[in-house]
Amino acid sequence: MRAAQKCASPAATGLNATNQKTPAEFTPDQKRLATVTAQLSLAGHQVHLLEHGFLVCRWGQTKVCHDLAELVGFARQIGVQQ
Repeated sequence: MRAAQKCASPAATGLNATNQKTPAEFTPDQKRLATVTAQLSLAGHQVHLLEHGFLVCRWGQTKVCHDLAELVGFARQIGVQQ
């Protein structure tokens, strides 16, 4: 891809058709979820959104967290978040 194409593409700006919000428009819970998900990802965990909660996976092991508070607690428990 040429540089001119990359600069003109919507993905290069971090925006896409489903997400037209600026960072200031996100709620504190949405920001918290993004932060915890990123921290878990950097530590090698995958976080999947379920119908009622989250599924955290790593090395074939899984943990179901029923809400954001439980997800944050799990991240603290395994030493991912301070």
